[in-house]
Amino acid sequence: MKKHLALTGFMGTGKSSYGKAMSVKSGLPFIDLDTYIEEQEKKSISELFEKGEKIFREIEAHYLREVIEKNARIILALGGGTVCYRDNLKYVLENCWLIAIDTPVDILTERLWKEKDTRPMIKNINSREELKNYIEKKLHERMSYYSQADWVLKNK
Repeated sequence: MKKHLALTGFMGTGKSSYGKAMSVKSGLPFIDLDTYIEEQEKKSISELFEKGEKIFREIEAHYLREVIEKNARIILALGGGTVCYRDNLKYVLENCWLIAIDTPVDILTERLWKEKDTRPMIKNINSREELKNYIEKKLHERMSYYSQADWVLKNK
């Protein structure tokens, strides 16, 4: 039975911002999965990624299940790639109402360009055009996962 609300979408779509606002309105606790992982591992997401994305995704899958299992009802912001690995999407859909946040590529490019040094997946990108191409490619790869959400929130 679904008892949580989870937010998915590409990095920079506003999952954490929307989640915090929904938490205030609903009174439900808000958890950002990346923040939770950092607190549990006592390392930043960037540091965890240094061990390799595959290792990070295993850690992420573990804590995704832990957060969902140990909380009664929460609003959960997932990482941008969480639903794309292992059986995470299936697990989330079994336990959460899932909202995918859809933000235009141009907006994502501008947002992420300003904070790329704090994002391990894009920190080595050297131009806005390269970043835009990366976002378009990754969105194309991930769309089949995001499109399985219960709802899509168009962010303009």
